[in-house]
Amino acid sequence: MMNVNATSNLFSQVSERTTKKDMDKEAFLRLLITQLKNQDPLEPMKDRDFIAQMSQLSSLEQIMNMSKSVQQFVETAAQLYRTQAVSMIGKTAVVKTNTIQVSNGVPETKVFKLDEPANIIIRIFDGNGKLVKEQKLGNVDAGMQLFAWDGKDENGTKVRDGKYTFKVLKVTGNGDYEEIPSVESGVVSGVQFDGSKINIVVNSKVYEISEISEIYA
Repeated sequence: MMNVNATSNLFSQVSERTTKKDMDKEAFLRLLITQLKNQDPLEPMKDRDFIAQMSQLSSLEQIMNMSKSVQQFVETAAQLYRTQAVSMIGKTAVVKTNTIQVSNGVPETKVFKLDEPANIIIRIFDGNGKLVKEQKLGNVDAGMQLFAWDGKDENGTKVRDGKYTFKVLKVTGNGDYEEIPSVESGVVSGVQFDGSKINIVVNSKVYEISEISEIYA
């Protein structure tokens, strides 16, 4: 899938370059006309000099036309991906997520998938990135797994309502940690356009389109 943000950035850069080429072309023409008007009648501009300057003008023209073509392509591509995003409405999407919302003292239940059995540790962080709780799940079987946090910190105190982030970590054979993405699925209920960004709404939550891992009809 083409990166729409990168496409938009390219569009912006091309627009700036196109404007600059337009200015360069006009300035070049003014300079050439001035030279022709003010040349010494007894020593007119030599043919090779005139041809060389006209060649430069031709190059500017070609570059400007190429920039316009690229700009048109970017605009068309951006519109195409907006249309494709809208077509996702009503379909089931699987999105990556690393946030847990705590409401009325009750955290959301999260899902992660293991391709093989593994020793799993869950780490939960507050909005400032401070570790709130580390929960060792031990050996977990392969497949889709549920994670339910009790909403308490390391001291056993209930945390405040709000948004928290978490990491699902697999302990590797050499003792390192490998992060396992957590996922959430639901029906796409809407699409939002924020400048060059495209977001989708799943389960009343807004996700960037880049966070989609799967789409089902």
